Amino acid sequence: MASAKFRFQLRQEAIAWRDEGLIPPELYDQLGDRYQFDDLDQANRNQFVMILLGLGSVLIGLAAITFVAANWQVWPREARVILLLTLFVGVNSGGFYLWRRAGLTRLGQGLLLLGSLLIGANMALFSQMFHQTGSVQVLFLVWGLAVLAMAYSLRLAMLGILSMILVMISSLWFYPDPYTSRLWLLLFDYMPLVAIALFFPLARTCRSPWLFGLGTVFIAWMLQFRLLQWLAVLYRQESLWFVAGIIAASCLVPLLLWPWRPDLPNTPAAFGPRLTVFYLSSYTYLASFRYLWTERLRVGNSPTVNLDMVQGFILLAIFGAIALWLWWQLGNRGPVWRLTLLDTMVAAFVGTLGIVIWYHGEFGPMDVLGPIVINTLLVLMAIACIREALGNGQRQGFWWGILILVLQIFSRMLEYDTGLVAKALVFFLCGVGIMIAGLWFERYVRTLTPTAR
Repeated sequence: MASAKFRFQLRQEAIAWRDEGLIPPELYDQLGDRYQFDDLDQANRNQFVMILLGLGSVLIGLAAITFVAANWQVWPREARVILLLTLFVGVNSGGFYLWRRAGLTRLGQGLLLLGSLLIGANMALFSQMFHQTGSVQVLFLVWGLAVLAMAYSLRLAMLGILSMILVMISSLWFYPDPYTSRLWLLLFDYMPLVAIALFFPLARTCRSPWLFGLGTVFIAWMLQFRLLQWLAVLYRQESLWFVAGIIAASCLVPLLLWPWRPDLPNTPAAFGPRLTVFYLSSYTYLASFRYLWTERLRVGNSPTVNLDMVQGFILLAIFGAIALWLWWQLGNRGPVWRLTLLDTMVAAFVGTLGIVIWYHGEFGPMDVLGPIVINTLLVLMAIACIREALGNGQRQGFWWGILILVLQIFSRMLEYDTGLVAKALVFFLCGVGIMIAGLWFERYVRTLTPTAR
C-alpha cells in the first residue's frame, strides 16, 4: 500500500481530473478502490484522536499526581499503597481490555500510555514512603526497562518510543551520578551496545520506522558521547593512543551510519546516508577554523591503562567490526563485490579526514594545509549535496548544500582579516546568488517528472 501522503495527493488530483473531464467517473472509482480513498479521512481522524488521547492521558496523569500530592501527607501509608496499586492495575487492565476491542483500540492505547507513565510515579512514591534512597539515573533506566517490557508484550511502538525517551534521559543524566552503583554504571558505559539489543528487535517486530529512526539516532549519539569520554581519558593520561582516539571519534560514526539502510516499510532508504551527510558537514565545518590547527596534538609516552581506557577500546573494536561488516554487505549486493561511485566518494571523504588528523598529530601543526584540506572537503560536500538534489529534485539536499557554502563563506570572512568593504561585497554577492539559485531551482523542480522526483 502506498503512503498516506501519496494517496491524499492522488485523491486531490483525481478529483480535479474528474471535475475537468480528463478522466471518466468510472476511472475515478477504480482509483478510489485501488488506493482506498474512503479510508483517508478515517485515518486522519484516528491520528488526530490518538494525539488527543495521548495528550489527555498525560494531563490526566498529571492531575492524578497533583491530587495525590495535595493529600499525600494526610492519608495513612496503607491507604496510599492501596491507592497506587489500584490506580496502576486498573488503568493498565482497562487499557489492555479496550485495546483488544474493535473500535476502542485508540482509547486502550491511551490508557496503556497513561499506565506506563504511572510506573515511574509509583516507583518514586514507593521509594519515598519506605525511605529508600537511590539514583535518579537508575530510576529512569528501570522505568524505561519496565515500559520496554510492556512494549514487547503488546508490540506497541508507542510504548517503545516512550521507553527509549526514558532510557535517553537516564543515559544523559549527570554522569556519573555519585549515587549510582558500579554495576549500573557499567551498563551505562556500554549503552550503545545495550540499546542495539533493546530497541532494534522491537522496531523490527513492530515494523515501526519511527522507532527504528529514533533508535539509530540514540545509538549514534551515545556512541559519540562514549568516544568523546574515552578521548578525554586518553588526553589526561597523555597516551600514545590519543591521535587514534581523535580519528575514531571523528570517523567511526559516519562509517557506521552510511551503509546502515533500513528495510522497514515506509522508512526512507536514505535515512542513514542523510545522518552521515549531516554529521560530516557539521564536523568539517567545526574543524574548518584555523585556530584548531595551530598547535600540535598532545601526545605522550605514558603507558598507564585504566578501566575507562579498556572500555573505550572494547567499544572501538566492536563497532569497528560492525562497520566493516556493514560496508562488506554494502558492496556485496551483486555477483561481484563492488562499491558504487557515491559510496567510494564517502569512504574517500572519511579516509581523507582521518589521514589529515593523523598527519596533524604526528607531524603537526598544520596551520596552513589543515584548514585548506578541510575547507576543500566542505566545499566538495556542498557540491555533492547540490548535485544529488538536482538529480533527484529534492529541496532538502539543495538548500543544505547552499547553507554549507554560505556558512563557510561567512565564517572565513569573519575569521580572517579582511576589509569591511570586501565583506560587504561578499555578503551582497552571496545574498543575490542565493536568491537566483533558489528561484532557478524551484523552477527546475517543477519541470521534473514525478518519477524523477
